[in-house]
Amino acid sequence: MMFLRKIIELVPRPYLVNRCVFPNITRSKHTHHLKNVQPESVKPFDAIPGLTPLPVLGPIQHFISMIGFLGPEKTFYDLCKVFYEKYGSIVKLSIFARADMVILYEPEDFDQIFRAEDICPSRPGFQTLIYYRTELKKTTFDGVYGLTTAEGAQWRDFRTKVNPIFLKPKLVKLYTPALSEIADEMLLKFKKQLDNEENINKNFEEELTKWSLESVAYVGLGCRIGCLKDDLKEDDPAKILITCANDFLKYTWALEFRPSLWKYFSTPTFKKAMRTFDRQWETSEFFIKGAKRQISERSHDIPEEDKSIIEKLLAVDEKVAVMMASEMLLAGIDTVAFSVTSVLYNLAMNPEVQDKLREEIHSEKASKRYLKACIKEALRIYPVVSTNLRRTTKDHIVRGYHIPAGIDILSPNEFLSKMEKYYPEPTQFIPERWIVEKSNPLYHGNSHPMVTQPFGFGVRSCIGRRIAELEIEILIQKLIGELKVTWTGPPIETETKVLNAFKKPYHFKFEQL
Repeated sequence: MMFLRKIIELVPRPYLVNRCVFPNITRSKHTHHLKNVQPESVKPFDAIPGLTPLPVLGPIQHFISMIGFLGPEKTFYDLCKVFYEKYGSIVKLSIFARADMVILYEPEDFDQIFRAEDICPSRPGFQTLIYYRTELKKTTFDGVYGLTTAEGAQWRDFRTKVNPIFLKPKLVKLYTPALSEIADEMLLKFKKQLDNEENINKNFEEELTKWSLESVAYVGLGCRIGCLKDDLKEDDPAKILITCANDFLKYTWALEFRPSLWKYFSTPTFKKAMRTFDRQWETSEFFIKGAKRQISERSHDIPEEDKSIIEKLLAVDEKVAVMMASEMLLAGIDTVAFSVTSVLYNLAMNPEVQDKLREEIHSEKASKRYLKACIKEALRIYPVVSTNLRRTTKDHIVRGYHIPAGIDILSPNEFLSKMEKYYPEPTQFIPERWIVEKSNPLYHGNSHPMVTQPFGFGVRSCIGRRIAELEIEILIQKLIGELKVTWTGPPIETETKVLNAFKKPYHFKFEQL
């Protein structure tokens, strides 16, 4: 008991709302009428409805089986649905070791805050990774913390250096031939297993993850790393990167979204996480050094537009180049593999859509219009991340409540994207909604533009979007162009492990056309 009391004493006191002074307040459109209202009439932050938290442990009692009304296994989508039905359009949530959160269900509300916070936006990353880079290995990273953990001026400096390289349209043309070659190898692996449906599904996730890593590694490093070998050993550096990416999500989920005392002492899971971060960084460095060696040993210069991402970044800032490559080898694996699975599943469940897409693929026209619509629709229904986040840097008033600085604002995009309020037949896979005329009731533009944001919003949107979409487009074209895909089992289900993930087993069936 004394131990628990001591921990509670270490926890910062709750933010005390000053009812008389609200400096730098912004108001959502929903509350613009409060401009002439006295501050005393604004409800304090603590009055926002939501789960009642316990000291240190947060709202754990609500998630315990037989005691809480939520249970331990709900996805974030499920939680958003429950909160909306129970509390309404604004919900406060305290989750264990993280900052207080507010979920806003009206797109006008979080749109207003996101835009007000988009000059130098704060979007805190994983606290364990922040600790690893800024404290435990501070001398190693020396102020260059990457897009996943940097904030403020450090983030802006990093993004300013990488933006000109990642956002050029010519990037797609540069990498298309190599990514097509990698996709061809993946297609061949599928073809070799057509008569073994059980084996395809057993290894489906692993093989797709290997393809994803091989693709993003080529983009980041300008060279192949051998992921698609059939005999990839556990101690192969490529396999280690895949294992690290999986363990990264597993440990951060346990430490940051479940009850944990890692901030007070090194728990066993925390130690495993730090070892995973070490292993991922060391393995990334191994591949990065190899790429640098190839560049230095090249006997001739190549045009600037033909240089790889890492070669261009090395000319700008070597530390930024190494960190960006390492983050690509961490963040660009599971995300793209999940997205491809989502597209394939939806095409398998909608054969008429698959036939229409195949017709476009086989046509002589160069258009990818319907393919792009299929990808957008799949990411609307099954996004990689259920929500977007901003941490407030100033005071806001939303729906009559004061939201101070230091609060994480969540937009529940996956939940909103499946509401009839925003999309007709919201749970149905209808790619046409992205390409029909504006007069059509299905037209996606009838929805608020902030409802569906699979790649994030504003200046902190995903920097690798163009590359990720290219990888997905190329592989789907290859697979659907030559194979028919069906689904032979019950509807697929998802689970939340920081990112969304599909539950296994898979029930895909591929047939040669």
